[in-house]
Amino acid sequence: MSNKSDFTTEEWNKILAAPYHASMLIVVSDFNLNFISEVSAMMQSVVASVEGSKSEFIREVAADFNQKGNQEAIKPELEKLQGEKDPAALKGAMLDYVRSAVDMVAAKSQEDSRVFSQWLLYLAQKTADASKEGGFLGIGAVRVSEQEQASLNELADTLNANNEK
Repeated sequence: MSNKSDFTTEEWNKILAAPYHASMLIVVSDFNLNFISEVSAMMQSVVASVEGSKSEFIREVAADFNQKGNQEAIKPELEKLQGEKDPAALKGAMLDYVRSAVDMVAAKSQEDSRVFSQWLLYLAQKTADASKEGGFLGIGAVRVSEQEQASLNELADTLNANNEK
């Protein structure tokens, strides 16, 4: 089992930023005016993980994620992808970022890496489920759009591939 003290400050900040990137992958895959509720759903799920997760590692990551000072500390990690204008390249960069964060955890603990991967996928799913997509005045809308589902599948494939190493 790993914990914060097993990582450098830079590595830990990258781990803390991974939930943003996993969730933003879903937001940018089908960007609409509901993105605020989608990001809010991810944040609420992280908060719930502080107490609700069975994994000590996830509870530690979630608790640090929720500290205001850490939000400022991970800002450079979030800004790394800010200039990317091409949506496909941005999605690829986000997947690479998440993969890299999971690899760092795997170098310390395979079990924590597996749980971290599952948690990131859970947060992305919560993001996708947060609002209905498409339709008119709610008629014909779906909970998860095709684009969001494709991004969830890509994320799952990326995370599963990491855990098979």
